[in-house]
Amino acid sequence: MGQPRMNEERFYLYPMKRVAAVLDDEDRYTATCHDLEQAGINLAEVNVLKGPEGRRILDNRGTSHGLLGRLMRRLQHGGYESETLAVHCEALSQGKWLIFIPVRGKNEVRRTVDILRSHAGSEIFHFRRWAVQFFPPNYRLKS
Repeated sequence: MGQPRMNEERFYLYPMKRVAAVLDDEDRYTATCHDLEQAGINLAEVNVLKGPEGRRILDNRGTSHGLLGRLMRRLQHGGYESETLAVHCEALSQGKWLIFIPVRGKNEVRRTVDILRSHAGSEIFHFRRWAVQFFPPNYRLKS
């Protein structure tokens, strides 16, 4: 089903209808991708940022993406996205991996979160329309 898009040069805005998580290293990333593919996720639709290059691309302040990029990041810094951007940028600075997985429906969110947790995924967020949901380590989604 393809390979995830790694450090794709583009402006990462609000990743609506995606689950985002931090993975510590390449081994956990590889195992996660294997299990996501087994669960029916099309890896060609998955985006991954890794390390300092990923942090540069994520562009917390929008400075590398012109006036519109700066404006969008300024608007985001007034909301919850500011916290997620800071957490993700810090993880990337530490050489970790950030994965964005498209999800459709509550069952797919649940399956995806379970897979990420099984590979020690942390800082797991589901970006919904007009809301961001954080999954603390012990939180269980209702059926």
